[in-house]
Amino acid sequence: MLSTLLEAHPELRPEAEHAARDLLESATSEAVADEVRWAVEAIPVDHLATRSGRVPGRGYVHENEAAWELVSQAVEPFLVDLRRRARLGFTEAAIAITTGIVAGIYDARDPADGTVISYAGPDAPVELAIEVLAEAANLGLHLTADSGDRWPDWSTLG
Repeated sequence: MLSTLLEAHPELRPEAEHAARDLLESATSEAVADEVRWAVEAIPVDHLATRSGRVPGRGYVHENEAAWELVSQAVEPFLVDLRRRARLGFTEAAIAITTGIVAGIYDARDPADGTVISYAGPDAPVELAIEVLAEAANLGLHLTADSGDRWPDWSTLG
């Protein structure tokens, strides 16, 4: 739709590119944290029921394994956005997204019983946060010194 509009009105291309750049450069860790927390806490428990137990083609899948997969999948879109922005050179936005992802996972670290994230196991949030920070490091991102203030109980993570 946008490409069709820009083909019809090429004079709008510079303005559209500027708007796209502004959008990609802007990210707040607080907004990302809220979205991540919601994403991992809102996974319907019935999804866990369909992914665990005897699963055709996989054999028996323990509920903890299925829960881990679901939580990881809930975080994956944020990692995709992180990778995209880092590769495009939007380092500050990528760092904000990294901080937000880890902060959102941290905020969901004490889940209510019966939620999918609770089935993933007590170490699942910190393990997922470690994976996110490793991905950021692989992308050459260096978090600010105060990033860890958002997850004080995990101060050793960085």
